[in-house]
Amino acid sequence: MLKSTPELILQDAMGELYWASADLGTTWTQPCGKVSHTGEEGCFKNPGEVVPGGRGRAMGAIRPHPKRAGWLLSFVRTCDAGPGPGGMACRVNRLLASGDLGKTWTDMVANSKGKVASFVDFDWAPDDGAGPYPPIYATVFRDGTKFAAYRGAWDYNIDFVRSEDLFSTHTLVEQCANAFEILNGDVYTASPPDCADYHKHGAKNHPSSEVNTNNVVLKISTNQGKSFNTACFPMNLPANAFEIYDFHADDAGPDFIAVDHIETSAIEARAPMSQLYASDESMSFFSMSMRTMVKDSGGSFVQDFAKVLGLEGVFIANQISYKAFIDGAAIRNGDYSAYYESRISFNAGGTWHKIPAPATDAEGVKYACAEDEFDCERYGLHLHGAVDWDTSEDWNGRLGGVYTRSSAPGVIISTGNVGDAVITDEPARVNTYISRDGGATWIESKKGAYIYEFGNRGGLLVVAKQFMPVDVIEYSLNEGKSWSTLKLANSIFVHNIRVDPSSKGHVFIIHGMTAESVHADPNRGSYFVVDFDEIISGGKVCGAADYEMWSPAAPGSHGCLMGQKYELKRRKLDVECFNDEDFDRAYTIVGTCECSRVFDTECDYGTERVYNVPNASQWPHCAPSDNVNTQCAALNHKPPTPSSNLRIISGDKCTSPGAALGDDGPRRRGHHRGRMFVQFIMLLAFLGVAAYGAMYVHANYDLGTLSTTVPNAARNAINGAYEKFQDTFGKREQATPPGYFEPLGDFAAEDEI
Repeated sequence: MLKSTPELILQDAMGELYWASADLGTTWTQPCGKVSHTGEEGCFKNPGEVVPGGRGRAMGAIRPHPKRAGWLLSFVRTCDAGPGPGGMACRVNRLLASGDLGKTWTDMVANSKGKVASFVDFDWAPDDGAGPYPPIYATVFRDGTKFAAYRGAWDYNIDFVRSEDLFSTHTLVEQCANAFEILNGDVYTASPPDCADYHKHGAKNHPSSEVNTNNVVLKISTNQGKSFNTACFPMNLPANAFEIYDFHADDAGPDFIAVDHIETSAIEARAPMSQLYASDESMSFFSMSMRTMVKDSGGSFVQDFAKVLGLEGVFIANQISYKAFIDGAAIRNGDYSAYYESRISFNAGGTWHKIPAPATDAEGVKYACAEDEFDCERYGLHLHGAVDWDTSEDWNGRLGGVYTRSSAPGVIISTGNVGDAVITDEPARVNTYISRDGGATWIESKKGAYIYEFGNRGGLLVVAKQFMPVDVIEYSLNEGKSWSTLKLANSIFVHNIRVDPSSKGHVFIIHGMTAESVHADPNRGSYFVVDFDEIISGGKVCGAADYEMWSPAAPGSHGCLMGQKYELKRRKLDVECFNDEDFDRAYTIVGTCECSRVFDTECDYGTERVYNVPNASQWPHCAPSDNVNTQCAALNHKPPTPSSNLRIISGDKCTSPGAALGDDGPRRRGHHRGRMFVQFIMLLAFLGVAAYGAMYVHANYDLGTLSTTVPNAARNAINGAYEKFQDTFGKREQATPPGYFEPLGDFAAEDEI
């Protein structure tokens, strides 16, 4: 059994110099040519200098193996600048491997001896540790003649392959698969639908080998690429991009897939939206869960979609109101944000509901909808998601989104507002909200926008006011019911608050800037380390009498959540004490529930929820969708859809499904949706690997252990490094990167400490 290598740090100085540490910074391997001692034995060699001509450049960050110590992959452009091999050889993209932490490298184009003409993309394949070399997945041109005609787009001659000997040999996994991802051991590929036709008839039917990416097929393999299922989506529109969500590492296949379709309506085509689909047990027939889910209008494909960690089946998402597409004149300059609405689901996307507004604001004033001010049909609590943070150009407009921790099940904190839409352009009207019962009820805890973080397994909340210089932070020991202040040594614009990745500790890092611009203060980066064990030295440790039992449930479900009844221990709201370091909020299953049409079903393929059913006894109702995709080949093997158009939600544990589905309903269920969360994005445009200067840390770290031999860039970036690494390897808890965990490396180095 292979073990992870959690103490690795790599520092990349703009693709030219590399430092490496295998012991969290205690000792460092220096870059070749820059070592301070005599001799260069054991230095870290720049992979760009290994390629023919010695003038290549690593494209993107070096990728460590998640389990095999010392193994690295680097994607290298053969010619970067100056004299090189020239001609066709200069266009070749090479994949290099090192098994000794960068001391030596193997060029796998050369190692293939002509069997690989150029690499396109790469990743480590699932590895059981049995072979001498770690297996590698890659998309490649195998035919040099075809590569010579390549013009940088999708191409029928790009294939998905696997090698277990550094590409001395390789096996074909999927022909024409131009894009791929590996997630929890499953393999996802995207390929043109007419691949077989091209390779059968060639140029006769295809005058160009370039692919029209307006219609791409997503395939899923749960057996490491031995066979693939085609994913069928009911909207009969081409797909432009996919985002796959997988909440359970031990179960095969995805739980949700968000698809960016190519809409035919101009007003829909301009909208920053995707469609969210739920998977079934076959991983072939995806049903509509949410239409018009808000996504980033840029190229990152970030979604406003968050799982409430620690609870089964609870999700929060933002969608564009249907009214935006009726009143197209109201959409000005492509800005749809006035129609962003928040929704919550307590049954894994089977049904979505408005989030109820708190009874009062933070000052005790009652909330009520004024028809002359709001569209009361859309009135409620609206919360920010990852998109608002991700699309902001600087720190002055980044609002924290929905945030939860598995160590604090049921506790949710987010910025947002009460009204008829999410406010994205007026931070002064944004407030901070908290729920302690999994989203069933909410309080407005703070007036204004704050940045926030959990500690002490949810028992300690720390917040700071955004968008203005502050010399205090605030903390709460009762989940936001009341707050205490802590004065800082000087005022700063707070950007992030950090804690250990498990959110169990009491030590927080508060970081930001002392001035808004580098011109006002060239050394404006600043941070504070706050140890609440010292601040609250007499802090009481909670005893048995300080806790209560809580049963998370969907509102109105008689205590049920995803077909089961749960109990978990939580601290009483009026008690101020620290959770013991061994405190665990794990839940206990105390019963199961009979399947309910309202709480335990979702729509089957080709149908979707109708929420305005006149007869309440018929709700929730699933009606056939318009223009359903009937061409997907897998539909020839689909089980019949019951007359109710329902299926039991994946992962739901309810019993006796017959009454919920109808007498003719099959007893099948969707694919299980668990609690582990990982995601990836597959964009269907050809994107080179071009990110430089990334630094990765795969564990907790101590800022004091950084060697003085590490360059300033490394020390400047360390605050955000471990989140970047965890995101790469699927260790982060959040569905999409929330604002307060955005890696600092994404911003100008001079802006941060």
